[in-house]
Amino acid sequence: MKTRATLPKGVWFTKKRLASGEVVRYGYLGRGPGMEPLGREGSPDFHARLADLLRRTPTEGKVAFLIWRYKSSAEFEKLRPLTQRDYRRQLDKVQEKFGRLSIAAMNAPLISDHIYRWRDDMAKASPRQADYAISVLAAMLTWCVRRGLIDHNRAAGVSDVYAANRRENVWTLEQEAALHAKASPPLRWFATVAVETGLSQQDLLVLPKGAVQGNLIVSRRLKNGTPVAIPISHRLRAVIDEFPATDSVLLLNKADGTPWDLKGNGLRAAFRDSCAAAGIVGRTFHDLRGTFITRRRAMGWTAEETALCSGHKVKGEEGAQSAYVDRLTVAIASADRLWARYYGTQGEQVLQTDLQTKNKKATPKGG
Repeated sequence: MKTRATLPKGVWFTKKRLASGEVVRYGYLGRGPGMEPLGREGSPDFHARLADLLRRTPTEGKVAFLIWRYKSSAEFEKLRPLTQRDYRRQLDKVQEKFGRLSIAAMNAPLISDHIYRWRDDMAKASPRQADYAISVLAAMLTWCVRRGLIDHNRAAGVSDVYAANRRENVWTLEQEAALHAKASPPLRWFATVAVETGLSQQDLLVLPKGAVQGNLIVSRRLKNGTPVAIPISHRLRAVIDEFPATDSVLLLNKADGTPWDLKGNGLRAAFRDSCAAAGIVGRTFHDLRGTFITRRRAMGWTAEETALCSGHKVKGEEGAQSAYVDRLTVAIASADRLWARYYGTQGEQVLQTDLQTKNKKATPKGG
């Protein structure tokens, strides 16, 4: 029997006190007009009813059917597990908002206004999540158009409401030093590896020890599986050599040798507290990724060399020849050349001046 913790999303309960004084719970699946009663929790019919509802194919002709088809598609299965999880969360929002509509209604021009209003309502709480929900809706509808299940993708071209330009939010060497002075050794190591590899926080949280291969770090982006290869700078090598021996299979761990919480909660709290103690404002952990890219470009790396390290798209990658290119092989070869050029016998080229002094805008007060 499933426990409450393992019940599928969408199941909820109400309490009722019986004449005997006993309090029992009655379950339901979904909300609103489409809500389905499941009966008393723990009763023989409860899980049988739930299983029957979960197996039931949504009514054809409804948007819920389109969502169900998309989730069951080969294209959806090709997505990375992390992406599938995030898409499912957003598709649940789509289901709640539009699931009961007819496909004909989703085709109608007037639905565009409803999509914009939905986006605007979500943006009041989180502009980025609002944009993400719209992008997933658009991806689902694009799939439906290609399958001939719907004529128009009314979510295509809906503009984003979140627009952040963090190009100038580059960490200075002084800010790094201030952070390190207040951070614990594990947090200092984590931040240094971030700024010396350009990998995201979620990539670093699951980075295995085996990613260190000679003079390179070879891995894949957790977000999309893109392979990356980064030359190990002298600064990064010095930090890696500081790591204590642990039983963990991960490269970056807490002071007790155990992995960080993979959701990043503990790391985010430690980082936030250390920044506050150091008086650093206007800089985020993600800005360390941008700092890596900015510093490497300033050192003379080309856009393609930097992209092969950061996991961004390489110009021309979408062409016909991309089907024959093994990006991992190219990334490793590029990283080998970069290591020899900048960290090998010629010596490491280190930026001696604050990168932000080249900007016309001054660093914000307190930053």
